[in-house]
Amino acid sequence: MFEPVILLLIAFLIGGIPTGYIFVRLKEHKDIRTLGSGNIGFTNVLRVSGLTAGLIVLIIDVGKAFLTVYFFSNMMSNVELYRLLFGLSVIFGNLFSPYLKFKGGKGVATGLGVSIAISPYAVIIAIIIFLIVFFIFRYVSLGSMSAAFFFMATNIFLYYKFGDIYKFIFSILLFIAVIVSHRENIKRLIRGTENKIGSRKK
Repeated sequence: MFEPVILLLIAFLIGGIPTGYIFVRLKEHKDIRTLGSGNIGFTNVLRVSGLTAGLIVLIIDVGKAFLTVYFFSNMMSNVELYRLLFGLSVIFGNLFSPYLKFKGGKGVATGLGVSIAISPYAVIIAIIIFLIVFFIFRYVSLGSMSAAFFFMATNIFLYYKFGDIYKFIFSILLFIAVIVSHRENIKRLIRGTENKIGSRKK
């Protein structure tokens, strides 16, 4: 009776582990929240600490999200339903980290890990879109939002063709979460002040 509730709480706590914050603390003895954009995610770690550090944080965040959702959901009778629920719990943990006074990342790397567990084929399309947008415009934020949109569009198509209701619901909620968490980036993109990867710091 209480097992799913306990696992949902654990998933939230795992999702809330601030990988970027911990990594920069251990590596440079600095608070990532006071550097760069102030975000604890892999993009800011990449900008502040370099490519290797950013990739390590990305891999850990994606991996912990995927493994949590995949293994926890396989313990339940309705695997698809619980992949949705555990996935949302992990993402909310990342957005509202209980270890940092409920202030967290933007849910991109965590959302990617959850998405791989829920709808891996749609992830392939999303990654391709991200890479295209990123290499053209050099904005990680724009690439992330574009990827979330096409991930949603792909799953909407799959829903109408195969009736994958849980993938359908998750993809819409993920897109909303990504857009909301990137609202400041959207303002900067409109103003033309968003930071590009590879550009010189002013």
